[in-house]
Amino acid sequence: FLKCREKVTVIPNALPEAFVKRLKPDPEAAFGRKTVLMLGSLKEYKGTKEFIQLSQRMLQYRFVLVINDTQENIDDYVSANSLQKTIGANLTIFPRQNDVTPFYNKASLLLNLSDKNRFIETFGMTVLEAMSAALPVIVPTEGGVAEMVDDGVNGYKIDVSEMDKIEKRIREMLSDIDIYRKMSHNAITRAQLYDSDNMTEKIANTIRLFYGY
Repeated sequence: FLKCREKVTVIPNALPEAFVKRLKPDPEAAFGRKTVLMLGSLKEYKGTKEFIQLSQRMLQYRFVLVINDTQENIDDYVSANSLQKTIGANLTIFPRQNDVTPFYNKASLLLNLSDKNRFIETFGMTVLEAMSAALPVIVPTEGGVAEMVDDGVNGYKIDVSEMDKIEKRIREMLSDIDIYRKMSHNAITRAQLYDSDNMTEKIANTIRLFYGY
């Protein structure tokens, strides 16, 4: 098994160029929006309840949650978990979308609150999408998604169980324009390493190495 793993080459996904072109990176405007975004599902390990809790703790910020499900299933989930009273005026929940670029263009930063003890993110496509829009991110401490983030540089790696720490970092990024501007720049710079040209080149190099070209 170990010998097989030594021969494995991991090539991360890339975003379609058409998607990236619809993004409008603007750190100054994004900082002013004070909007925290998360895209997820209704699965318990994806951090939906924790995101709602954060919105309650930080009423001065706007929270936007995009759920990859129907409005009917979202309503059932909210009812089954008695979340009606916990959803405040600063939180908006959207159902599945055909195009999520408008959400990145209206956000300040992105959260991924997956619980690493219940689910490991092998790759965080929404995180890459957010960084391509120059948005700093907060992600779990393990998994492929964590490999995309340099802690304190283009975002933070924090376990979902550490809600106080997550809240502290959100407040820090959305209250200091210098910190935000620097992390925003680092986010989009890191995202550019995952473009389609780099992915294609890595695939070609792997094929050449395998066949001994």
